[in-house]
Amino acid sequence: MDKIPQQKVVLQIIPSLESGGVERGTIDIAKTLKNAGFRPIVMSRGGIMVYDLKEAKIEHINLNVKSKNPFTIFQNINKIQKVLEDNAVDIVHVRSRAPMWSAYFACKNTKTKLVSTIHGTYSLNFLFWQVFPLKKLYNAMMLKADQIIVVSNYIKNYLLKYYKDDFESKLDVIQRGVDLKYFNCEKISKNRVIDLVKNWNLPEDKKIILMPARFTSWKGHEFLIDALAKVKNDFFCVMVGSDHGHKKFRKKLEQKIVRENLAGKIRIVGPCRDMQSAYYLSHFVVAPSLRPEAFGRIAIEAQSSSKIIIATKIGGALETIIDKETGYLVEPHDVNALANVIDLVLEMPKEQADKMGMAGRKNIEENFSNDLMCQKTLEVYQKLLN
Repeated sequence: MDKIPQQKVVLQIIPSLESGGVERGTIDIAKTLKNAGFRPIVMSRGGIMVYDLKEAKIEHINLNVKSKNPFTIFQNINKIQKVLEDNAVDIVHVRSRAPMWSAYFACKNTKTKLVSTIHGTYSLNFLFWQVFPLKKLYNAMMLKADQIIVVSNYIKNYLLKYYKDDFESKLDVIQRGVDLKYFNCEKISKNRVIDLVKNWNLPEDKKIILMPARFTSWKGHEFLIDALAKVKNDFFCVMVGSDHGHKKFRKKLEQKIVRENLAGKIRIVGPCRDMQSAYYLSHFVVAPSLRPEAFGRIAIEAQSSSKIIIATKIGGALETIIDKETGYLVEPHDVNALANVIDLVLEMPKEQADKMGMAGRKNIEENFSNDLMCQKTLEVYQKLLN
């Protein structure tokens, strides 16, 4: 009688499951693993998104892997090792530096395969050091995995520039994916859109410009305000996002809007739980970051929603936006260029705007779908298991 192959176990470790693209990707991978016949487990400090795992009948282990306290990190080595042994874990997949330090030694002790995903560039500077040795050492632990995933070619090139270790042969670029069913303007309930228009008190006779971003200086809010002050056509701009920890900056923006005589043209609102409707009601989307995004989910969500995206010509946007086909790329800080492109899109005939929107949707379907991201990740796991 043939022996039944043992079910392979993959443990993903993430600091917490409160909210965000990294957290959503972790859950998506867990669901894909389950559908493919694996046994997925997720370890985190917990959070509201644990309920998504419970709903999918996926096991969650609560452990304080968010802490950067060296004592906690050291204690977690034995705790993670016990989980690996008790569950016969085949692969551990870590997405953050603090838990990576614990997981590395736990995997070494149990000979478990280790995968890391690097979602950002990680700062190297400290005080007057441009490259602080201790920070570099702390970050470099992510490169000690058996296989390394990076979310963009921008991150890959950054790592190759600053870290001289021989890791390129075990590195895979797997760009983030978007849920094509969720971010699809053809599937949305019009009542939800009407409710959001009422909640935000939006004018019905103006084209809506959407800027979804946390209220922090490098996201480019001031850059956009300066450009909108020069725009000739009529518009109404909505800035959507959390100001948690940045209330002073939000206040500064509100004062700037008044100074530029844009109080009747720009509205700042809080976080939005229905981004699907927010994209739907917009005429186009702007992501004017002044610092390179490691990947930039806004660009792929906007295109998936068949909306033109205007972004800065840096970081991940260079990989996700086809300039002049699915959106427009402008240089950071070039206020006149941004104003001109905004005017161009505001004046664009509907047929042309719709055509660009459809090209954006096709770009995401072919290159940045959630299914594609999950499939490529599974291929990394299979490579380690073979």
